[in-house]
Amino acid sequence: MSERPARELSRRTVLTGAGAAVAGLGLAGADGAGADTGGTVAIGPSGATVVEFRGRISQTGSSGETFSSTGFLTQVAGLGTSDLFAPAPSSVGTALFSVTATGDLTARVLDQQVHALDIVGRLLVRQRSSPGLDFAHPATFRAGTVVASYDLTLQDALAVIDTARGIPTLSGDMTQLAAKLLSGGSRFGSKGERLRLFATGLGHLVDPVTLNAELEIVGNWSMA
Repeated sequence: MSERPARELSRRTVLTGAGAAVAGLGLAGADGAGADTGGTVAIGPSGATVVEFRGRISQTGSSGETFSSTGFLTQVAGLGTSDLFAPAPSSVGTALFSVTATGDLTARVLDQQVHALDIVGRLLVRQRSSPGLDFAHPATFRAGTVVASYDLTLQDALAVIDTARGIPTLSGDMTQLAAKLLSGGSRFGSKGERLRLFATGLGHLVDPVTLNAELEIVGNWSMA
């Protein structure tokens, strides 16, 4: 793998392409037609954030040991708003890139107000030809063409704020397993790349016996 540019670029600079000339990456601007450049998107200098997302996580199973997640991409280095959303206010209903993930609990440490959960799983990114995502219908997030896949190793540091709510902070490693072409000819990421994921939001306890919960999150991933 070739040496990446220096780390000075900010998260927003890489995502909007404002510093593309300095970085030498040729990233599209926020409203550019990045999907039609024939290059590679969702990559950047070491330490730079290259993807932002929103999502939901369901924690299920007899002891809260199973995780499933759906979401959509809101920013991608090299893609513009018109690549990510249909012409309308940017939202889940107009998003053109979906995310699904599944995971299993590998360790849990419960304390008084802050709990720690270790999770391993797999994440998929799909490109849609038209909008239609709906959090009330998880199957809509599995429609479309898979353009990237990642292995995940995460820690969830859960800060309990009352008997039924907590603030999750997820962080961990991503390894890209596949990088495929988008409809416009660009490639989403690069196979073998290592990235870091970060997300936070709000969780609601559904069942105090099984520790089942529902979480709403917002986050990003950055180059390792």
